Amino acid sequence: MPCAALERFHGALAFLSRLAPPRQSFAPALLLPWFAPAGLLLGALFALPAWLLCRAGHATALPALAAWLWLILEIWATRGLHWDGVADLGDATGSNATGEAFWAVLRDSRLGAFGALHLLLTFSGHMLALTLHMGADGWIFVLLAPCWSRASVVWLGSMAPAREASSLGGLTCAGVTPRLARAHVLLGILLALLPPALGMLPVWRALLLALGQYMLLASLARTARRHGGLSGDFFGACIQWSQLWFLLGTL
Repeated sequence: MPCAALERFHGALAFLSRLAPPRQSFAPALLLPWFAPAGLLLGALFALPAWLLCRAGHATALPALAAWLWLILEIWATRGLHWDGVADLGDATGSNATGEAFWAVLRDSRLGAFGALHLLLTFSGHMLALTLHMGADGWIFVLLAPCWSRASVVWLGSMAPAREASSLGGLTCAGVTPRLARAHVLLGILLALLPPALGMLPVWRALLLALGQYMLLASLARTARRHGGLSGDFFGACIQWSQLWFLLGTL
């Protein structure tokens, strides 16, 4: 890998997790092409300890414990930032606020009832899907889920504008070029078709996976446009909901 590409991959990994200290200051726009590869590495790092735990014995509870370990590693590695987006956006949309009131709720660091419910749904959904995949040796899905979800940042950024150009959402959207968006659509198609190619899912399930992801992205984009544009919380929520959908859609 060329030195410049390696630096940007390292920057993407540092931006998305605590696993790499930043070597050089990069705008998120320059790191976007490396989000999905960084997600693939994160998926491998989360999956390996869980796989080893499942191989430690034959207890029926091991897949559930391994799923819990996977989630602990993901929350620790990402500092819980994407989960914070789930909670913030859940509170903001659940409040039915509009205009500046919507953004006041979104930026409020306190956890409300709707944010707690969204966190409960996403966490329990991850726990359920991961347990089922690990119990059925569906490790390819456990590996690919973080890659799919980090690619969703580009997909969402191509479907709605940012609210503020100088915000994290604006800096991220600035990197979503038509060429990058097309490349990530192709990546999504390849990721969806890989399990059928390996004989692990029927082709119609890949189509269902793609359709469900589009509906999720369209809902987030519609909400963002209604309230003036995307922010970092939208992208964080998109990562977690997309990751959950990939895990559920491939069961």
